[in-house]
Amino acid sequence: MTISKPRVRVEEEILNDFMRILEENKDKKNPWAKPWTATSSEGHINFLTGNRYQGMNVILLEMYQFSKGFELPCWVGYQQAKKELNCVPKKGSKAARIVRPNPIKIDAKDDAGKPILDKEGNPEFFMKMTFKGASVFNIADLVGLDDKAQEKLDQKIKAFKGQCEENARPLSERCKAAHDRLMIFSKDLKGSLNHGSDMAYYRDDLDSVTMPNREDFKNDEAYLSTLAHEFAHATGHKDRLNRKWLNEYAKYRPQEELVAEFSSILIANRLQITCDTQNHASYLGGWASRIKDSKNPAQELFKVFSYASKAANTVLGEA
Repeated sequence: MTISKPRVRVEEEILNDFMRILEENKDKKNPWAKPWTATSSEGHINFLTGNRYQGMNVILLEMYQFSKGFELPCWVGYQQAKKELNCVPKKGSKAARIVRPNPIKIDAKDDAGKPILDKEGNPEFFMKMTFKGASVFNIADLVGLDDKAQEKLDQKIKAFKGQCEENARPLSERCKAAHDRLMIFSKDLKGSLNHGSDMAYYRDDLDSVTMPNREDFKNDEAYLSTLAHEFAHATGHKDRLNRKWLNEYAKYRPQEELVAEFSSILIANRLQITCDTQNHASYLGGWASRIKDSKNPAQELFKVFSYASKAANTVLGEA
């Protein structure tokens, strides 16, 4: 008789990877805050289709890219690489886990187990969001099955790097564009954006963000990514996303802080600047450990990723 091992849900696998990477880098700076490079301008993409990964998958791929030290934010599925490039992952390579939303329709039933009908006599239902997992490999882990395939892969990588370098903008130009973009959101604050404090914070009761002066930061990117963090908090205001974690901050502080931190990473990624909010892995690890001790830590972490994506979209004025 063969006893099969219980299937591990993708949420649990990602939670385990998340905690492992934080533990391995607890004495370092924020493990998702990488220096911006020309290749970063493309965002995380499928190397063969050019499609950009969206939402929480950007956070996940940032995590895997950092943990392995990959240079390029380019990914591909195993079968896709084999079929279109005649390449496979090197022995010992580890795939990055990403997710695809998988909504499930569930019929509503009363206490007796009978279907609940609406006024027209149709069965009522509700939707539950689950996720399907998918695995992708970074192109640095690919190797050609023959010399021709390897040469083709090398040429495609070289061409990609060349295009990125050609399209890259100077830091000053990127910072100005990022500042202008963030200032659009600042106009929505009822209590405005204020400077001159010795710390950065958001006040929900006043709907205001207070920041140190720009010259108190080591560079423009540190100022802008910290501002993005505070603006992410502001998206939880009752007149915006009405996020429970912000509204009940004393109770949900770890979750809310992680939302703001990951949102700032997404914002910096899209604005093509380095995310440098001065938060270290030990800081993130402290909040993450609180989530790990919750009733359903994997579900809680996925809420963090989902809310962070929505917050980033709100700050940047994107759908």
